[in-house]
Amino acid sequence: MARLGDSPDEVRARVPAALASWKFMRDRVLRDGLLDPELKQLCFRFLAQDDSTMDFERFSAREQLALRWAQAIAWDADLATDELWDALHAEFSEPELVELGCSIGFAMGQQHWERTLGFAPHAGLS
Repeated sequence: MARLGDSPDEVRARVPAALASWKFMRDRVLRDGLLDPELKQLCFRFLAQDDSTMDFERFSAREQLALRWAQAIAWDADLATDELWDALHAEFSEPELVELGCSIGFAMGQQHWERTLGFAPHAGLS
C-alpha cells in the first residue's frame, strides 16, 4: 500500500526541487551518460534482487565486474578488494567508474526509499 501517493513521482512532486533533481539524475546519469544504459540497468535489477541477475556466470566479464561492485556497494564493502579494484580499473575508465558507482548508489537509495513508501521492488527507475 502506497503511503504518500500513487507513484514515486507523485510523492516527489510534493517538493518540486526533489522531483526536478530526480529527473535530472535519471535522465542524464541513470538512463544516459558514458556507460551503456543496459549495464546500469542490469545493476539496478540486481539491486532489486531480480532472480535473473543472481547467477553472475551467465554474464560477460564486464557485466560480472559491474555486478560484483554493485554487490560490494549495496551489501558488503569488504568485497571491494584490491583485486576487484584492479579488475575494475582494467575494464573501466575512472569517469566510467564514477558514473557507475554513483548510479548504483543512487538507484539503491531510491529503491529503499520507494519500498518504505509501499511501492514494489523494481529496477530503480520509476
